[in-house]
Amino acid sequence: METSAGISQIVAMESSVKPQRQGSSMFLLRSFGRSLKEFLRSTGLHGLKFVGDSSLSSWERSFFFCSFVVALVVTCNLIVNIYAKWDSTPVIIGISPQATSILKVPFPAITICNMNQVQSSQVSHYREGSDESAILKLLCNSEMEDSEDLDDDVSRFNFAQNTLRISDFVSNHSQHCDKMLLYCRFNAVEHNCSHLFQQLMTDEGLCCVFNFQPPEFLYKPFSNSRRNLTMKNGFQAVKWNPETGYPDQLPTKYYPATAIGTGITLGFSAVLDAQMSEYYCSSTNGPGFKVRILESRLTRAEVILQVYFHNPTEVPDVKEAGLITAIGFETNYRMEVVRAEAVPAIRSISRDGRQCLFGNEKELIFYKTYTRLNCEQECMAGYLYESCACIPFNYPQIYSNATTCGMRDTLCLRRAQQAAIRPGWIKCRQQCLPGCFDLSYMASGFSFPLATSKFQLANPLVESINKSYLSENIAVINVYYRESVYYGNMKNAYVGLTEFLSNIGGVMGLFMGFSVISLAEIFYFLLLKPLVELFLWKRSDQVDAQKSIKHNAFAIEQPEMIDNKAIVWHTRELHPQGLKLKLSRTVKRNRNKTNVFAQ
Repeated sequence: METSAGISQIVAMESSVKPQRQGSSMFLLRSFGRSLKEFLRSTGLHGLKFVGDSSLSSWERSFFFCSFVVALVVTCNLIVNIYAKWDSTPVIIGISPQATSILKVPFPAITICNMNQVQSSQVSHYREGSDESAILKLLCNSEMEDSEDLDDDVSRFNFAQNTLRISDFVSNHSQHCDKMLLYCRFNAVEHNCSHLFQQLMTDEGLCCVFNFQPPEFLYKPFSNSRRNLTMKNGFQAVKWNPETGYPDQLPTKYYPATAIGTGITLGFSAVLDAQMSEYYCSSTNGPGFKVRILESRLTRAEVILQVYFHNPTEVPDVKEAGLITAIGFETNYRMEVVRAEAVPAIRSISRDGRQCLFGNEKELIFYKTYTRLNCEQECMAGYLYESCACIPFNYPQIYSNATTCGMRDTLCLRRAQQAAIRPGWIKCRQQCLPGCFDLSYMASGFSFPLATSKFQLANPLVESINKSYLSENIAVINVYYRESVYYGNMKNAYVGLTEFLSNIGGVMGLFMGFSVISLAEIFYFLLLKPLVELFLWKRSDQVDAQKSIKHNAFAIEQPEMIDNKAIVWHTRELHPQGLKLKLSRTVKRNRNKTNVFAQ
C-alpha cells in the first residue's frame, strides 16, 4: 500500500512539471513586457519616453510613436547613403599639405637614342643576300612591320635560316655614346659624358641613359654580382625606390643623383652629334634623336622633340614614347615633379578599391622594384614566350632557361605583337596597378634654332663648331627644374572608420538621440533581463521538484530523519541567504496527531 502511494506521488509530480515547462514561454513574454515598459520609462531615445507614459492619452502616445518611426526610417536611409559613399569611394587623392624639396628626389633619368640604326661605314661592305643584309632589311624597312604578306617577306629574306642575334648586331654597328655625346654638364659642373652615361639596349636600338640605377639594383639575376658600382668620376651607386626613398646614410657623391637647384645652370645640359655622314637608315622618316625622360610628355604639340621622363627604376620604352628631335635646334625642358604618395591607413582597403599597390604587395619575377611599367613589361615577355618560346632582347628575361629571340623568330614575334586579341596578356596587364608610391615628371619644352652666324655663344664648344656642321649635325638639350619644391598627390581614405562611425553617430543622435549607452539599455532591458529572470524561475522550479522527489520511499537518496520524521531543505529563489531547516506540513500534522493520542 505504501508502494502504491509512492508511485502515485511520483506520477503526480512528473505531471506537474509539464505545465511548468509549457509556461516558460508565457513567463518570458510577461518578463519581456515588464522590461519593455521599464525601458520606455527610462530610455534616453527621443519620443519613446512619452510612448511608455501611461498618464498620456492614446492619441498622444500614438503621435510620439509615429514620430519615432519616421525618425527611424529617415535615419536608416541616411545610414545607407553614408555606407554607399564609404563603399563606392574608398580613396580620395588630395594635395600633400607639406612641400617637399627637390633635393629629396632623384633628377630624372634621361635616355637618348640616335635614330640611325647602324653606322654606314660599318655595314656598307655586307653583300646582298647575306645574313647581315637580312638584319639590315629588318631594321630599315619600316613597311615590313605593317606588311600584310609577312610570310612572303620572311621567306624572301630567308629569316628562318638566319642565326644572328639582332641585339648583338645592333650593339656592334650602332653609334656609341662617346661619339654621340660631345658635352655634358650637371649641377653646374662639366663632366666627361662617358662617366655620366651608360649604354643600354632598348626597343629603339643602342641608347645612352643618364642617372639610371645599375643592373645590380634593378634586376634580380644580377643581385649577386660583385662588380664595382662606383663610376670613374667618383659617384657611388645607392639603392632608391619611390616608396622608401634614399637610404639614411649617403656618400658624398652618389647616383641616382639629385639636382642642387633650379634653372638651366643647375640642371643638365648636353651637346649631341648625330653624325649625318654615318646615317644608313632611320627608325623614323628622318634623322634625329629620341630623348626619353621618364613619366612625362611634351606639352606643346608643335615642338618636334618629345621628352619623356622616367624615374631611375624603370627601363625606358623609347619606341612607343619618344619622338624625333630636330637637328640644329636647342631645346629647353622645364620640369615639375609629380609624386604619388599614400597613407598607411589605406592598406586595409582592397586593391580594387584603392587602385594602387604597395611595393611589397606584388612580387615581380625579374625586376626588384615594382612599378606599373615594369609589371607590364613582364606580362608582355610572358605572353611572347608562350607564343614563340623565346623572349626578345628588349624585354625582361623572366625565365632563366628562356632563349633570346633571333632572326628566325621574327615571323612568330610579329604575328604575336600584331594579334588583335591577346587575352592572356590583357588579363595579366589588368593586375598591373599603379604603385601607391610613384615618381614621375612633367615637362614643358620649347626650342629655337642654333646660331648660323659667327658671333660669341654661351657654350664655347658649340661656338667652336663649324656653323654648317652645327646646323646639320648638332642638337643641344637643357633639362632643369622649374621650382625648388613640389607638392605630392596624397592618397588617403575618403571616409575612414572613425569618420564613418562619426557620421552614423551624428545622424542617429540628431534624429533619435541614440548613443552607445542606448545600445546597452536595449541589450539589458529587452534581452538580458528577461533571460536572466527566466533562468532563475526555471531553476527554482527544478529545486522544488528535486526536493519533493526525496520525500517518497523509492527515492535514490532517503531524506534526513529526526525522530523518525522527514526533514525537507529549501533554498531562497532569487536571493539565497543560506539554508534554513524546515519541517514539512506533513511532519507537523503527524506530530500533532501523536500528541493528541498520547494525551
